[in-house]
Amino acid sequence: MRLLKIVSIVSACLLTIGLVSGCGNVSDKGQLDKNGLQIIQLTTDKAMYDPNAEVKVIVKLENVTDKNVKGKYTLTVSHLEQQVGEAIEGNFSVAGHESTNIEIPWTAPNEDYKGYLFDFQMKDNKGNRVASETMGVDVSSDWTKFPRYGYVTEYNDKVDTEKVMETLKDFRLNAIEYYDWKYLHHQPVPADGSMEWEDWAGRKISGQTVKDYISAAKDRNMVNMSYNMIYAATNNFADFGVKDEWGLWYAENHGGPGKAKGDRFTFHMGASPSGQSDLYFFDIENEEWQDFIIKKNIEAIHTMGFDGWHGDTVGEWGKMWTNEHRGNEAETLYVKDGYTEFLNKAKDMLGEDKYLAFNPVGAQGIENVNKSKVDVLYTEMWPWDHDSEGNQYDTYMGLKREIDQSRQESGGKSLIIPAYMEYDYAERNSSVPFNMSSVLLTDAAVYAAGGSRIELGDGENMLSNEYFPYKNLYMTPEHVKRQSALQDFIVAYQNLLRDGQEDNGNLIEIANYDTSIDGQAQTIWAYSKSDAKYDTMQMINLVDVSTNDWRANEGEKDTPRMLTDVKVKYYSERNIQSAWVTSPDPAYDSRSHKLDFTKGSDTNGSFVELTVPSLEYWNMVFFSEAEAPASENNESIGKVDLFETEGELANGDFKNGLDHWNLYNDVAEVKEGKVNFEGLHFAQSIDQTVTELEDGIYEVSFTGKQYGMKAHISRLELTGTGYPNVFVDLPVAESTDTITQEVRVRNGRLKITIHHESILGSNLEIEKIELKKVE
Repeated sequence: MRLLKIVSIVSACLLTIGLVSGCGNVSDKGQLDKNGLQIIQLTTDKAMYDPNAEVKVIVKLENVTDKNVKGKYTLTVSHLEQQVGEAIEGNFSVAGHESTNIEIPWTAPNEDYKGYLFDFQMKDNKGNRVASETMGVDVSSDWTKFPRYGYVTEYNDKVDTEKVMETLKDFRLNAIEYYDWKYLHHQPVPADGSMEWEDWAGRKISGQTVKDYISAAKDRNMVNMSYNMIYAATNNFADFGVKDEWGLWYAENHGGPGKAKGDRFTFHMGASPSGQSDLYFFDIENEEWQDFIIKKNIEAIHTMGFDGWHGDTVGEWGKMWTNEHRGNEAETLYVKDGYTEFLNKAKDMLGEDKYLAFNPVGAQGIENVNKSKVDVLYTEMWPWDHDSEGNQYDTYMGLKREIDQSRQESGGKSLIIPAYMEYDYAERNSSVPFNMSSVLLTDAAVYAAGGSRIELGDGENMLSNEYFPYKNLYMTPEHVKRQSALQDFIVAYQNLLRDGQEDNGNLIEIANYDTSIDGQAQTIWAYSKSDAKYDTMQMINLVDVSTNDWRANEGEKDTPRMLTDVKVKYYSERNIQSAWVTSPDPAYDSRSHKLDFTKGSDTNGSFVELTVPSLEYWNMVFFSEAEAPASENNESIGKVDLFETEGELANGDFKNGLDHWNLYNDVAEVKEGKVNFEGLHFAQSIDQTVTELEDGIYEVSFTGKQYGMKAHISRLELTGTGYPNVFVDLPVAESTDTITQEVRVRNGRLKITIHHESILGSNLEIEKIELKKVE
């Protein structure tokens, strides 16, 4: 935690991908099928499983028509490119306007620390595909190898703890940080044993609610981590036996009241009704402080039933004095230099049956944490901080570089990063959505490198601030679905993402697009890794993305251009026998497409050439020295029919239906020459990219209306022009209206998108779209 606090239009979720052949592989989670049968959810009863454990697969179905839907289902399980066991088959029948669940038992193999992809397919009695869905399942006896961290912050007695933990479990999270659950930093649980208290900010805390969370999490095989600082106490610390002489004093000037050289090292948190508004910091190398604070946290862990301690700091604040050396310039210390000693002692006192995590804020001193006995690595990233080589943490590559370094220094641990997205934008705005592109690109940068994130918690909330209860931004329904798909992907492919892979430096060439090995804007960021069995190639799409900063501080981040038929040459001396591409993006939905390839060699060495069917945000290609058969749906996996027109907009009046328009989702219908998006809860977009335009200023006109409830998002999006994106909200109206917007083009391209997200019956009617050059 850096410091505790009370505390232009968002470029969110441009979901404009082409209609996939067969329609199924572009579907988002829970898409309504043409037959009227909807897979509401594909999930399991736990977040992870021991080897040989029984996995309960749960399929939630809803029939929104008045007709019965019957047929057969197939559940296929795979580990990477290999099918595991025989497919499980069964029958289903759902009456009109009814919902039902299918439960399928599956016994996990006896191998530990493996990820699996479950692919559930449904066909009617005529053999037509009705619906399909995928999910990831983690068979691991311990969470620390593949950590997936979430959080909770609400502890009043009205919280539905079962519902919250069920939601977090369905995001495949296997550990939960209990942020600010405690009574006082130096006395986490009231000394009198009371289970009702107020925290420093005056929030009412129910100890029973905390215990109920823990019970619900353990039922789902999720670990519970008690959050508390390692060196802080609040104003009344002396009443609990803490001695001020254990404290720290600034040995440098930091400006501002109370931060001058010689002042006590303290922070003011904010107004506190109990008078506990200030943090006083203590020397973590002082044995009396060590014994006091570690024992207090162990006591809280046993009282409440936690599984471990998540330690925190407020970052590195330079030179400090202890009490006995105050004023002695030759006897100063840095807090970070004591991390290893303190953490090793804390872990020894906690014991092997309890976990220890720790946050060296800004990765300052992380090298001392990496060599300690902590069970998992964690660091809050701030874009102004630097690594030990002087590289700033403000870019995608900055995140990858620290993930790689920490993995090497720790013997293979996966670094958890809470990178707070759109920070300043979130502080200035309320009840607006996250920029989905910014989140997905940062997630791709972290996960592709072998790291992990903490960003999801309190149900379907997402972090934008170091004070976790802060909830100014929200995920749209579409963003939630995308985030869920991403969580499934990192589970299914955990053995290729963070299980011993290291960069191999192999040459990668991609035809027709600029590439980079360090995440430069306007490129395909491509790099490769190897382990004992596989080579992997990460492809993160930054084409049309104008900046490579991860934070998107002002809420702005371009959406990458959807690419199709991407030709790749990969150099490797490995005897490659099969190649596969997969992605969390909707065209793949975590399924693996087996790629045809040719082999060759030149002055750079041996290579394989292949064509990746599509790249939206993030693809992973993996190469094996073993053969395996392709799935029966191989050709449709990743396939995107992306339409572009040259020189002028085509079929803007929709007289030819939706010809020349790319669709995301299948809610759009043409009625009486007008395009209609209608339904209760859906995301729908149509788009068309016009190429070969002369540079200059163009006018785009939308004629239509939004009606019913106001949508989460309903807007005209003008992107890919070489200039900043332009977004125009479409207002709710009783009658048809025309909205015009000028846009400047300098690269010959303009992508016109109508994007609409409904949650309570917001509808859109589009009569026509027009484009003309005005200057």
